Amino acid sequence: MQVMTGTITSVSSLHFGSGRARGTFSQTLSYVPGRTLRGMFGWYLYQYNRDLFDACGLAEDHDPERMSLFFRNGYPLSEGERSVYAPVKSRWCKKCGALIENEDNECEQVNEGRLCLHEGKKFSGLVGKRTFSEKRLVTTDLVPKRLETKCPITRDGHTSMGDGWTLSPYHVEGIEPGVSFGFMMVADDLVADDVVLSLNEASYACGLGGFRSRGYGLVNVSVDMKVSDDEYIAKRAGNFSTEDEYLLILNAPCILRSGASSMIGIDMSFFEAINRRLESKGYKGDICPGSDPAPYITRSVVRGWSLKNGNMVDEIVPANGPGSCVVVSGSPSSLAALEVYGVGDLQSCGYGEMFISGVI
Repeated sequence: MQVMTGTITSVSSLHFGSGRARGTFSQTLSYVPGRTLRGMFGWYLYQYNRDLFDACGLAEDHDPERMSLFFRNGYPLSEGERSVYAPVKSRWCKKCGALIENEDNECEQVNEGRLCLHEGKKFSGLVGKRTFSEKRLVTTDLVPKRLETKCPITRDGHTSMGDGWTLSPYHVEGIEPGVSFGFMMVADDLVADDVVLSLNEASYACGLGGFRSRGYGLVNVSVDMKVSDDEYIAKRAGNFSTEDEYLLILNAPCILRSGASSMIGIDMSFFEAINRRLESKGYKGDICPGSDPAPYITRSVVRGWSLKNGNMVDEIVPANGPGSCVVVSGSPSSLAALEVYGVGDLQSCGYGEMFISGVI
């Protein structure tokens, strides 16, 4: 398989619905959902290149072994790199952003010759990767947004509603043009080149996100790196050691099924799912809980996106939320491979991605 990274840059305003519209206000997410990328690309291929659609396995919603293309969420950049989720277990100084060790109540950093001594708080959001090496919160690039008021279009024209109308103007929050997001996808060798060639065609033909008939959704997709999964994993494994423990962080919601139900929690069934996934790709299934096995869990709800059902939402699924984390040990190659292959259901929609850091 091929691991591809690059950027998605907004050419027009973008709107990614959070499912939490309030009255006439439609709020946007601050990142590009993988399910939206899959929906755009899948719909384009279904209309114009059915052979590539079938080869990518885009009609397979729940079996990763039958899929050949996996999208990841497009996250804001931080110092030119795709950002990742901060672990919910950690506390950070309210003033200087330094990591506060678990046993401390106050920040012990020395600033200008004096102890900081501010209290800490947890952070549930995206941060730069330097956060983990420096043990200090590093923010992501700003995602500027605009709010636009739209009027419904009626048969009488596109005008403000008069007295007695039941329709009213609505307000759309959108990401400004010119904003870049870190982009990643994993594709089978047989389809990788065709996928890269078709991505921008799909973005210009179909648009990305909501309110496309109002001029939203135009993006430019740039793939800057394409390497084999083996090469990517070997290079990433060089950052790990068999003698150390690491922090496994969910970098997107993770859906684990037990029959018709979705399981919440990081327990032995979670590790069994991880190791089965690694073994299916030819790697050791040797990731296990570390010396501090207590997980830190957040809950999330995600929307299943079905191309078979007309490119529509087909289910609402409980999931482990991004930032959930647990201390683990395992071989370097297995840890690195887990970041590439992910785990759980709906992986082609960006769910189930992991990030491995040193324990903080």
